[in-house]
Amino acid sequence: MYGIGINQAPYALPMFTDKLLSIAFGLLFLLTIACGDTVETETGEAITPPAVKEMSRTAAFVDYAASTNMLQAKLAQLAIEKGQSEEVKAMGEQMLAFYGSALDELRTVAKAEGLHSSLPDSLGTADQETIEEFRKLPAAEFDERYRQYVDSSQKSQQEHYQEMLVRTEEEEIRKWISEMQLQLQARRKLSLEYDSTGK
Repeated sequence: MYGIGINQAPYALPMFTDKLLSIAFGLLFLLTIACGDTVETETGEAITPPAVKEMSRTAAFVDYAASTNMLQAKLAQLAIEKGQSEEVKAMGEQMLAFYGSALDELRTVAKAEGLHSSLPDSLGTADQETIEEFRKLPAAEFDERYRQYVDSSQKSQQEHYQEMLVRTEEEEIRKWISEMQLQLQARRKLSLEYDSTGK
């Protein structure tokens, strides 16, 4: 009987060690997911847990939405100051009110969803350069360039919002996007009607 136990010992120990290692790696994997880090497979490919992917996507969207709203509000202020026609000045006032309100609402929504840390404090370098570019435009060119920019940027916003509406699950974010979609659609329609009539 003792002989059998002694003969099995060399095989039992490696099996026990393997089980311990499997448990340890399993716990490490779960801990990594809980911490929100990526995990690498044997091929070196990084795997991000689904919950982390969604949160990162929503956080990136909040940053994008806040930045574009801030930029539009700043350009609207410039249109009020630099616009040559009363129509463009009035458009600037409307855009300032619209984007200022939208930004305030986004801040409230982001805070409710725990995404307030994703909100930028100021404009990025590229956006600041856009403002400076418009500031330096000759007076005769400003109105037309501003109209074109507002239309193209709002079209781009709509596309980003539509994509995010399909992907995000945060209810408050979805409500904010849906409302912005309706508002942007209405404003673009009015802008196109203005361009077609020339009024």
